[in-house]
Amino acid sequence: KSVVFISHKLREVKAVSDVITVIRRGKVVGDAPPSASTTELASMMVGRSVSLNLQKEPAKLGEATFQVRDLVVLSDTGQAVVDHLSFEIAKGEILAVAGVQGNGQTELTEAIMGLQEHVAGSIKLDGEELVGKRVAQIIDAGVGFVPEDRSVDGLVGTFTVAENLVLNRYNKAPFAKGLSMRPAVVARNAAEKIEEFDIRTQSAEAAAGTLSGGNQQKVVMARELSRPLSLFIASQPTRGVDVGSIEFLHKRIVAERDGGTPVMIVSTELDEVLELADRIAVLYSGRLMGIVPGNTSRDVLGLMMAGMSAEDALSHQSENEGGAQ
Repeated sequence: KSVVFISHKLREVKAVSDVITVIRRGKVVGDAPPSASTTELASMMVGRSVSLNLQKEPAKLGEATFQVRDLVVLSDTGQAVVDHLSFEIAKGEILAVAGVQGNGQTELTEAIMGLQEHVAGSIKLDGEELVGKRVAQIIDAGVGFVPEDRSVDGLVGTFTVAENLVLNRYNKAPFAKGLSMRPAVVARNAAEKIEEFDIRTQSAEAAAGTLSGGNQQKVVMARELSRPLSLFIASQPTRGVDVGSIEFLHKRIVAERDGGTPVMIVSTELDEVLELADRIAVLYSGRLMGIVPGNTSRDVLGLMMAGMSAEDALSHQSENEGGAQ
């Protein structure tokens, strides 16, 4: 059979393809063999040189201002989908939450944002308890949130790009005065963010739902990173985004960390986890398998994602390395 495989994940493309055709802005820009490097392919996709290895300085940790203690989230049937989680994130640190999709990551982020009803335990930011607060109060506490499903939870598709860029601040200065929005200020903000984040849109007045998935993601990221934050949470931050934009967004996430913000990334992409994380927390069936350094091997992370504790996974790796020697 002839197979056409379409993906922007270069590791997958190289693994399955016999020949690779690269398309940029609707036009074929060339073919390449699967032996071509990921850097070559990325440059063809974007039209410029792209660095796939994020350069970041070691984290300069401050106080652990975000603390989760004994967190439990129950489903409507009473099952613990988040099972007694405890962890903390320091200022100037990126904690990446890894795991196969459906192991409690969604419920964890929603509990932090006040979107889950059956929550027990404690979630504190700057000493203030977030459990029991409304979503608007949590946003006002300085929490930036990029949800995993941008089309359902991150955007209003029928609103303009300009309006979506101020969804979390439309009723506050400088975008509002009294009970009225200030269209000129909203438009000026949109023009700045469209240029800064390279959002491909016909205009700021275009409906957000008409944008490509990657450009919709840029709108959400631009909005959430455009105000001072006490905590930044991004779930699948670069899902559906091209490699050039991934490079840019990863740099912005690291810049947020370097500005002293505690950052929590949730991703099912191990490449992204290993690229960004200072520490990695692995979830399995709602339980924390352990928290390991950001340079932990893929093999260890894979064992933890399958339900093995960090201690057992590290021991298993050591035994295998010893046997190989």
